[in-house]
Amino acid sequence: MSDDHSLLAHLVPKLTRGVEDAATDALAYILNMSEQCRKALVDLVSDGNGNLKPLENAKTQVHASDEERLDLVAYDSAGSMRLIIESKFWAALLSGQASGYVKHLACDGPAMLLFVAPEVRSETLWSKIERQFDDPKGLQLEQARGIGPMKVANVVNTQKRVALMNWSTLLDRLELADLSMVHNIRQLKVLAHAQDDVAFAPLHGEDFSATIPRRILDFNRIVDDVVWGQNWMETAGLKAAPQSDGYLRFFRFLDESSGRTSTDHALCVSYEQWAKTGSTPLWLRFWHDRQRDIDAIRGHGGVEYTWSPGNHMWIPLRLQTGVEYSDVLEDVVAQIERVRDIVLPVTEATDSTELATG
Repeated sequence: MSDDHSLLAHLVPKLTRGVEDAATDALAYILNMSEQCRKALVDLVSDGNGNLKPLENAKTQVHASDEERLDLVAYDSAGSMRLIIESKFWAALLSGQASGYVKHLACDGPAMLLFVAPEVRSETLWSKIERQFDDPKGLQLEQARGIGPMKVANVVNTQKRVALMNWSTLLDRLELADLSMVHNIRQLKVLAHAQDDVAFAPLHGEDFSATIPRRILDFNRIVDDVVWGQNWMETAGLKAAPQSDGYLRFFRFLDESSGRTSTDHALCVSYEQWAKTGSTPLWLRFWHDRQRDIDAIRGHGGVEYTWSPGNHMWIPLRLQTGVEYSDVLEDVVAQIERVRDIVLPVTEATDSTELATG
């Protein structure tokens, strides 16, 4: 399965705003269907000082009180609440959620309140969890410590613990535990990864540096200079288009001798593709209905590309570092020329066939 696509990841955000609830239901389904996964979860969250009893089943949206609804509760054979899991992607930590929920855990042995969240939220979310135990009249947390990939703290004078783990760690362990559940677990992994991509990372001082907007203006300039500077890129009737995802200019590949052109494409600065891949801000975008040109590139096999929702093709254009602007520009043009040399021959062949059969 692709790391970028799954039916669950595609449909859930479209059908509901309760993505966390859907992920929680999927996790409960996996745990209820697989004893191996329940055992792996217990092993993952336990250590020598706090081993949980075996888990028998899991339920979601458990009403612990009129005002408290627990995302997922896993019970032992006696029906006691051994593990409460709170699923987090981008939703805020509710007031009293940590300090209040831990009170519902079983008191006759080790029990845990586990928050599962994106890696990027680990530090900020944990500090909020700790602050909910600052009330001297309420439950207190001991000093947090790390147990492998998990941050955990004991609740003072109890066998209860509060912990935080990221989605990847949890689902990777479950995937290894039961091969018969791999397909289901990977569906949930892709959904979790997709939510990681839209999580709001904490801001840092360097994020406000003038370097960032200056570079974005530089990237936009490259787009303009490339498109306007090539006789084989036609822009008649096409416009530049600033977008929430960046900046693009529409163009067609042009064969100067015959006048034949490709279908419409775009040279883009794409924040989404840049953030997703971490490789380059500059991309060629081929729309999904430009099938002739897309098939030519796929059939050639010598061009790197990726896909986005809607089946649009994105071709990364790498930017040279440590060189002058003219060198960067020349290299970007050369990369686009290689794509042009794949697309235009197919355009000519197709046009000739249409003329012969017309």
